[in-house]
Amino acid sequence: MTEIDTTTEIGSGALDRKLLWDAAELLVSTQFGSQSMLQRKLRIGWEQAGRVMDALENLGVVGEDQGSKARDVRIRLVEDLEPVFEALYGDGPTATVTVLPSARHAEAAPADFTKQTAPTVPVVPVPVDEPEPEPEPEPEHGRAVEGTVYTADEWELRPDPEGDRPWINPALRTPEGRKARARYIGRQARRRARKAAARQRTVHGFVPRVFRGEKRMRAWVIGVEGAKARADVNLALATVKEADRAARRAGRAFVQRKEKRAAAQALQLEASKQLVVAQSAKKHAQKVVAFRAGVTYGPLIAADAAAYGFADVWGFLGALVLNLVGASWLGRDVEATEEEMEKLEQIEAGVPQQVSVGMTPRMFEQMMRQALTEDLKVTLSALRVDPHTWGFEIHVWLERMSPEKISAGLDLLEACLPGVRTGSILLQQSAQSRNYCVIRVPGDNPWQAVPELPYRKPQSISTKDIHKAQIGADMAGRSLALPMCRTNVNVVGASRSGKSTILRAILDALTATEDQIIIGIDLGSAGSGFGGLRHAMHVVATTPAQARAALQWALDIGKGRPSLFTPLGMGENWVTSRKRPGITVVVDEFPALVRESRKGYYDEEAKRQVSWDLDGMLAELAITSAKSDVTEIIAGQGVTKEKVKDNTWLVELPVQVLAACDKDDVVQILGDGMLAQGWRADRLVPAMGDQLNDASVAYVMAGNAYCEPIPYRACYATDDELLRRGKERAAAGLADIDAESAKFSRITLQQLMDASAETFATGGAEQDTVPQLITSIREVFQALSDPSGLQLEEIAAGLGQLDPDRWHLAAFDGDDTTEPAAARAAALKAAIKAVLAPAGRSWTTDSYRPRPGAGTVKGYCLRHLKKITGEDADGS
Repeated sequence: MTEIDTTTEIGSGALDRKLLWDAAELLVSTQFGSQSMLQRKLRIGWEQAGRVMDALENLGVVGEDQGSKARDVRIRLVEDLEPVFEALYGDGPTATVTVLPSARHAEAAPADFTKQTAPTVPVVPVPVDEPEPEPEPEPEHGRAVEGTVYTADEWELRPDPEGDRPWINPALRTPEGRKARARYIGRQARRRARKAAARQRTVHGFVPRVFRGEKRMRAWVIGVEGAKARADVNLALATVKEADRAARRAGRAFVQRKEKRAAAQALQLEASKQLVVAQSAKKHAQKVVAFRAGVTYGPLIAADAAAYGFADVWGFLGALVLNLVGASWLGRDVEATEEEMEKLEQIEAGVPQQVSVGMTPRMFEQMMRQALTEDLKVTLSALRVDPHTWGFEIHVWLERMSPEKISAGLDLLEACLPGVRTGSILLQQSAQSRNYCVIRVPGDNPWQAVPELPYRKPQSISTKDIHKAQIGADMAGRSLALPMCRTNVNVVGASRSGKSTILRAILDALTATEDQIIIGIDLGSAGSGFGGLRHAMHVVATTPAQARAALQWALDIGKGRPSLFTPLGMGENWVTSRKRPGITVVVDEFPALVRESRKGYYDEEAKRQVSWDLDGMLAELAITSAKSDVTEIIAGQGVTKEKVKDNTWLVELPVQVLAACDKDDVVQILGDGMLAQGWRADRLVPAMGDQLNDASVAYVMAGNAYCEPIPYRACYATDDELLRRGKERAAAGLADIDAESAKFSRITLQQLMDASAETFATGGAEQDTVPQLITSIREVFQALSDPSGLQLEEIAAGLGQLDPDRWHLAAFDGDDTTEPAAARAAALKAAIKAVLAPAGRSWTTDSYRPRPGAGTVKGYCLRHLKKITGEDADGS
């Protein structure tokens, strides 16, 4: 079929040629000349659809208007439309439209249906006697069909409240049309069944109607007589009780005793009269009720007995069903409340009672529009629902307002959509327009489009192409690949948020590069967050000392490399290659690193506690070394002061990945206004038990490529697969530092790798070393023949003899002898605590006996000291 330019219009304010072409194709392909179908399928107005039909009539595509019936389609195949539209696309936008007569419709007269505002340019029509092309095989849809044909009227008049009438209209008279109609009828039948089931839970259900019918029959049987007799009996009983109480009061009375006895006797007489009247009314009512019961229930009992006699139990059950049907018919009328009437109207209209992925977009649009306008009080300009396999995507255009009200009311919106999982609705503020946003309502399995972590061969990626390496995907399957070339990354996620899965996906891309040196630091979980990929990392530091050495080496190279830019002709940034690789420092459990850094270590030379300053070194690295391609990836549980202290530089890193975290973290990183725009990582639900929930789902802020609040899920690979990839990449060889950069640091990469390998070989545990102070204290105990314990002053005195420069009494200030001794004891206590803290140990005072038979005193026990020095095999 010839390609036709559809960008022009005919005349000024006339019909669009593309619209006419689409309408002609639709009518010919469906063989159904319906104006309402054009209006629905092309989404145009009724008047415009009529103008299109008139224009197509003048072109010979359809026949004359037949009132409520569909027009006849005069052209059988779409291929026959080409000569007709050659006149339409003649010589420009003001060309006169000339209808070309065809062999089939030679009587079709040309007509100009456009409004001309400029001089018309005549168009030469195609001659009628133009040689016919070579005959082609008749297409499938042009062959004769068999079977029942459903007329256009039958289909067109059928209501379509759900909006899923098939595109292949049964009026096509093709097998596809009949199959589509059969599937549609099946869907309608299932919906009617669900509607009937939903109706049973209302006041019009079968069971409520049966109870109402039986109640009405019983009310007729009892009648006015029965009700009057019951009332008379109740009145008589009440009078008798009152008379008994009056008689008892009169028997105990001391004042006005005669008058009270007279009143009691009068009440007793009245009670007797009431009893007589009640007995008479009861006897009369029993006769009437018995007669009515016989009239009402007698035939039913007789019919049930007869049915049982003819067909045993099955006959009795059939008769019982008929009895229930009759009772249901009697209870068909009911007065319903406004809430019940509203629910009934929704059921009769086919409105689903809860959201499901399989429901039609039209029905979901009704629910969403009602929730937004009536419950959230949002003014809509337009709303469009797009169904997906993972759920629904709602495009919302607001009227003179921003999506802030929707963002604040997401919880209420979930309450208005029954069946939607709590915390699952996502809002995306569009970067195109402030009043345009996208709402995503996921189903039970919204992440089915996310693939497994792609396999990458060793040394198959370069740093310049790492922004193409997929580490995740969104619900629609669109890839997530972070820009990590000379770029620092911050990953934030609460416990069980899938932060480790995200980090491993990033590491999988990094370890597959040919020009990156990967340094891992994990002081909180001994490197377990890196999984099997730790084999493909150059260094994995699990102790503060190793981390400090690795960071110092990276800092030395990051600060020194700028001096090589000009000699190596690199310009203003380091050009990474396999010969001159970049360096990436990956830090897991950053809050644990901050805590260890604050604990510090005891400097024997300075005689004081010194901080490791690991977080300070990372901050300096982020500020000074990015241009040298010495970057860092930080992963932690949050960025609030309670978790990271004063490390506010984390929120300034160019790439931010936010998994399930607190609202304070979102505000700290992105700002308060970003919550209203849909950056709601605080609504993501971490994994709980065996339920994954939103684990490894994250929002990404990374420049223009990732500036909208779209959630992504990290690609997953099993632990065994990551271990296999790590060993494979390690066997293929790791990148080595270039000689030019290596000279900037006294620490070598090989030294770091050897220390990491040694720690890994010992199971990740650092070799236990006893601090020098503890060794000196042990010597004090040995000099005193290992007593069971010593006082702090006694230990200080012994140390004063072993190390007089540090612990002699003269080294401490004081007016008399007691003040220097107290100062020395306090300093010794603090020093013991400081030297044991890095190893997670402590030595507290306990009770002991200075000598046999003496009383117990508090002090430092020998048995505890032996556990610290390792002399006690059971110690730790």
